[in-house]
Amino acid sequence: MASCKIWLLLPGRSIFPLFCIRHSTCFSMGFPLHAPTPLDLESQNCVLPKEADVQSQTLIVPFKRREIVIFTALAYAFSWAWWGALIFSGTQTFSNLSQMSANEAQSAQMMIAIGDFGPLLAALIMRLFVSREGLRGSMGWKRPFKWYLASFLTPILFFVILAVFNHLTGLGRFAWTRTDMPFGAYLGIELLIGAIIISIFIIGEEYGWRGYLLPRALALGEIKGTILVGVIWAFWHLPLLLIGLNYPGQSPLITIPLFTLVVIALSFPFTWFYKATAGSIALASLFHGFINSYGDGLTAPEVVPTGNSLVTGSAGVVMLAFLLILIFLVYRVFKRATI
Repeated sequence: MASCKIWLLLPGRSIFPLFCIRHSTCFSMGFPLHAPTPLDLESQNCVLPKEADVQSQTLIVPFKRREIVIFTALAYAFSWAWWGALIFSGTQTFSNLSQMSANEAQSAQMMIAIGDFGPLLAALIMRLFVSREGLRGSMGWKRPFKWYLASFLTPILFFVILAVFNHLTGLGRFAWTRTDMPFGAYLGIELLIGAIIISIFIIGEEYGWRGYLLPRALALGEIKGTILVGVIWAFWHLPLLLIGLNYPGQSPLITIPLFTLVVIALSFPFTWFYKATAGSIALASLFHGFINSYGDGLTAPEVVPTGNSLVTGSAGVVMLAFLLILIFLVYRVFKRATI
């Protein structure tokens, strides 16, 4: 049987091999060769790469409003109940982290991060008792090594470019203010370790958002489905936004709309990466962890002491502008299919 390995063509050069995936066309870094059409793996002589354990994981499943509503309600209920308990105890806010010792701040953040597992619990309940597709193959660990490299190199490169732009334009001048370690150690050790730790907790989010919700939303088409996931994902953060997530000291009347737009825009690279990796939740979690660690780390006050979180922060206006430009290029210049 012949393999249908194809090469993605961008102007003048071949980039990556593509995989034939059930209910999808072939993808690499999320850029399809042509508009998706359902493929029969046997009749088209398509074989999946041996590294991909996707026998139980399909990229698109039928849209069922009931499943999406129940999953969303459960994810919100689990996470909001935990965060609500912390908030009403009067001890957990993002605005006062800078006033804590390093150990106290880490402890506070770990307590808040437990709420990240709400979407995972919701997805487990749905998989086992409602939609009943089970858990087999749902993490997607076995993928080509290049995707593991892409999961952390891409966010690092993106936020380094963002930081350089902020510095050169004067929006957020770089100035290393810590004396306990050189900036290189901070960039290559502290943020790297932080990204790995964050990725473990982020599985709690990604198992729900990309692992359960996105395949159902994609039945609406890539753009509509991604926007739906982005809206649900953004408003799930509402209790944290009210206590200063990403924008300490700023008015929620400004931060909630801005954060919502950023998360919707950020959902598009997640969708592309999800498709490119044949629906790997493990890789989506690494991708998310490195975005959080290096995004926050390269826009933190100790790195950009004069920056405004609404403008140069990891969920600020500059970040939103970069993402919108990226989305425009992908769909308008590279002509990515939207269905």
